[in-house]
Order: sequence, then structure tokens, then C-alpha cells
Amino acid sequence: MGRPLKIKKSTTKDIGFNSFANLDPGTAVIPVGMTSSEFLGVVGGANAGIATSSYPVVKIVANVNGQQGNAYIITQKGQTKYLVSGEDSVSAGSFTVGFSYQITSLGTTNWTAIGAGVNPQVGQVFTATGVGSGTGTASDADQCLLVTTNAISSGQMYMTFEAGGANIYASRLTNKYIWDGSTPPVRYAVNFFAPEQVASVSNVAITSNAGVFTSNAFSSYTVGGTITVTGAFANVATGNISGYTNPTTYYIISTDGSTTFTLSATAGGANIVTTAGNTTGLTFTAEGSVATTAKSGADSATWTGTSGPAGTGNINLAQVSNYTS
Repeated sequence: MGRPLKIKKSTTKDIGFNSFANLDPGTAVIPVGMTSSEFLGVVGGANAGIATSSYPVVKIVANVNGQQGNAYIITQKGQTKYLVSGEDSVSAGSFTVGFSYQITSLGTTNWTAIGAGVNPQVGQVFTATGVGSGTGTASDADQCLLVTTNAISSGQMYMTFEAGGANIYASRLTNKYIWDGSTPPVRYAVNFFAPEQVASVSNVAITSNAGVFTSNAFSSYTVGGTITVTGAFANVATGNISGYTNPTTYYIISTDGSTTFTLSATAGGANIVTTAGNTTGLTFTAEGSVATTAKSGADSATWTGTSGPAGTGNINLAQVSNYTS
């Protein structure tokens, strides 16, 4: 069994474990495929402005204080329960008494007066005792339960991962492993360290009425990756995307990895409805992961042996889909 998700406190936001080079030499057992500059664990408590390729931040979708959207793990509270912070911004004067928030900017707000303690800092989580005033901002924060569906209610969250060419809902997460929602659940060694790649895709055309597209060769189409479409169909455009509004983010549900992809409006959902033709006037921006050999520090036995996919040992290797770096 993998260890619970552990977070190390930094002076700004929470980060991952020390790198192997900084561990006690007596315990610095480096798993196959990792280097001494890499480290164990996942991270939390930050937003995209702080995350780096050295300290990636696991990104989820959560319903926090009744507000649903992108969020980030701050810390783990149990096997399937996490303290999370939303990506939204709530201005002082609009806080709800009894709700929890994470401070994102101090501004001129008297945070102590509304429950944040005597020395409030950016990143601090507190429970509001007043609506606040001034120019400070915070994001919604609360404990959320990890569930295996995107139909979530207040106090729930979901995250997905890629394994075996599929996008899968996670039922449990530790700093080494991730589990799917099957019975009994299947365990995967998980990789949190592949940086994302974002790039415009050229010469996109729709080839069927079932959400299938082609493009010039692109190196990082992955199942579970996203493509954001912006702009408006020009008069000369012959294709169409049913229900499209500017902008819309779609999810890749199948791909050859290079020139063909099928889109859905939801992660792992049904294909969108389209009309074959050109997409003149639209811009397609793909977001996906770049191949890497860095691992999250799973037991070394995971990365040895001949069973399972080549190079991953006795269990499959998964890549968290919703992360930022």
C-alpha cells in the first residue's frame, strides 16, 4: 500500500518531498528511472502562478462552498478526503460567514478581524467570521470527497488519469499510486512530473459527423488531453461544431497521437456532433503532456520485471490528467 499523500510546508505554498539528493544518505534509495535531483510525493496548496516543472501542482475539479470549477489539493485529510482550494476569486466584502477561504492577496483587508489570526499570510486557510472589507481577495476552500464521476455536488471533487489509452476517474490517491473506480479497484503507479505542452494546431478539418478531426502533425495528442477552440466560423467555412460557443474546451477521447483526434464536451464522454468540412475562422489550441521517464517514487519493484507494459514493471504506469506545471 502506498503512503498517504504527504505535503511539505514551504515559506510560501506547500511543495513536495525533498529530492533524493537531499534525503538522509542512509535512506536515499533512488527508484529505477529517477535521478538524484527528482523527488517523492505530489504537491498542493498553490495555483498555476506558483507551479513549476520542479514543483508541479495536482489540479482537480471540485465543488467548494457551492462553487464548482478548477481547484487544487492543499493537503490530504483521509484516504479519499482532501482540503482543496478553488481557482475562483472572492473579494473582501463578499465573504460568507462560516465558509472557509484561502487568502490569495492581502490587500488592505483586516484579515485578523474576520478570523484569519494575528499574522495572516497569502496561502492561509481560515473560516470567515465576517464579510470583510478592503481590497484583499481569497479563493473558496473546504474539505472535499474524491468521487468517480463528474456529476459532483458541494463538498465533492474528481480527478482523472491516463492509463492504457483511456481517461479514468480516480477513486484514491497517494504519493506513489492511484486507483480507478472498478471493483476491486486497479492500482497504478502514478507519474506527476511530466510537464504540459500547449501549442496551436494548424490546418484542422472535420472529417465526420461524430467529432473526428484531422490536422497537421502534432506531437502530443493524448487521450484525456484538452483542445480549446476559439474564434468564429468564417463565411467560407464548410464544417460545423454543434453547440459551439467562443471559447470552448473539449476533451480528446481517442487519437492516433499525431494527426487525428476525436473530441467530447466532457472528460471521457460521448463524441460531439459535427459537420464535415474546413474550420476556417477557428483556432485550435492543444494541451497535453510531454513524454518523460521521471517517476513519482513508487517502490523500485514497480519499475523492474517483465510483466506489464515495457519498462513499467509489474503494474501499469498512469499519468495524472489534471495537473499543472
